[in-house]
Amino acid sequence: MTNLIARAWADFRSPEGVATLRFAIRLFLILLAYYLLKPVREELILDGGSAEIRSYALAGQAALLLILVPFYSQIIKHLHGDKLFHIVTLFLAANIGVFYLLGSSGMDIGVPFFIWLGIFSVVQISQFWTMVSDYHCVEKGKRLTSYIAIGGSLGAMIGAMIAKTLYLELGAFGLMLLAIGMLVVAVVLPGANVEMRKDHHDESNDESIRHMLGGLKRVMDVPYLRWIAASVVLLNLINSTGEYILADFVTAEKSGKEIGEFYSTFYLYVNIATLVLQAFVVRPLYQVIGVGGALISLAVFNLSMYLSVLAFPVLAWFAIVKMADNSIDYSVANTTKQILFLPLDRFTRYEGMLAVNTFFTRFGDLIQGGIIFLVISVLALPTMFLVGSNIVLCLLWLFVTFNVSKRFKKWSKESDGLEEPAA
Repeated sequence: MTNLIARAWADFRSPEGVATLRFAIRLFLILLAYYLLKPVREELILDGGSAEIRSYALAGQAALLLILVPFYSQIIKHLHGDKLFHIVTLFLAANIGVFYLLGSSGMDIGVPFFIWLGIFSVVQISQFWTMVSDYHCVEKGKRLTSYIAIGGSLGAMIGAMIAKTLYLELGAFGLMLLAIGMLVVAVVLPGANVEMRKDHHDESNDESIRHMLGGLKRVMDVPYLRWIAASVVLLNLINSTGEYILADFVTAEKSGKEIGEFYSTFYLYVNIATLVLQAFVVRPLYQVIGVGGALISLAVFNLSMYLSVLAFPVLAWFAIVKMADNSIDYSVANTTKQILFLPLDRFTRYEGMLAVNTFFTRFGDLIQGGIIFLVISVLALPTMFLVGSNIVLCLLWLFVTFNVSKRFKKWSKESDGLEEPAA
């Protein structure tokens, strides 16, 4: 423990460490705000609704992101760094204010707020990580990205604790006001020194920057990005299908504020586990099995967990499975995903990260919506059939992670040699 603290102290005394601390505080505030809103989202859509409506709302996010991704690709030609972060964050905070006014006036905002919060989570957090990636090379990223993610994990845990403690007292709309305050503070805080950016003089006239599809075209043009996108689609498809299964269990047993209380407790435990994993497991895991090995291990773990649900198909056990699934996703998977982009040049990173972390993430939800409609509404099969489909998807994801790992090693070597690989 003493050696761990000493290494962390040495890291934070450097200029890169100061920037890392500032990034960590910002991510702390962003995820604190997000986790104040997550139980609000669940109550608003599930109370009087159903797990199916929740599933279809997830699918609707992908359609909106298909419009937003090319629009963002145009924005990054003119804005970057703190300026882009400030504009995006203030715009999203203003959106929460609009939902507060509409909801407190008695309007039903369940479905639109659910869709919006999903877009908030991928756009705001993706924008944050693209900004961070400007300051980290691959080796530095393996070390410092985990510190930033610890800040985010701490914010998520405290946000879940506040939501659990104050949910009944403040209600959904009181938590919205707290979330707005956190985002405004994140904007006011000072950022990193722009001179530390590793490629702040980069410019690009690449065709994909000018193309109407922007980052979507960039992903299609770069084989490495295509494999990352495939991995993210499968990861989110598995995760969101699992969220549907959990919601189906929950709505069968609970209603009203009981749903909000359940999810407040659920997210609290998830984020405690996430913080522990981020602080004590992620970095040692990279040192032992590498970034690619960590990604592969996720697929193996998910496969084993969903196999266990076949033996214990009850809410109590599946809640534990989803807690483990989500905490590993938010710690190991999320940190690994950000590191995978570091060998790329700035415009490929910005467009690729935004497209993968937004559209392709929610594209998994779109596929999930189709699967739910087919299995539940058309074929009228039991929910446990979806557990079997997730087992098959985990096997497919395992194959994809092997390919991502292989290509990450190749890109990292080429990045160190300042040469761009062909695939």
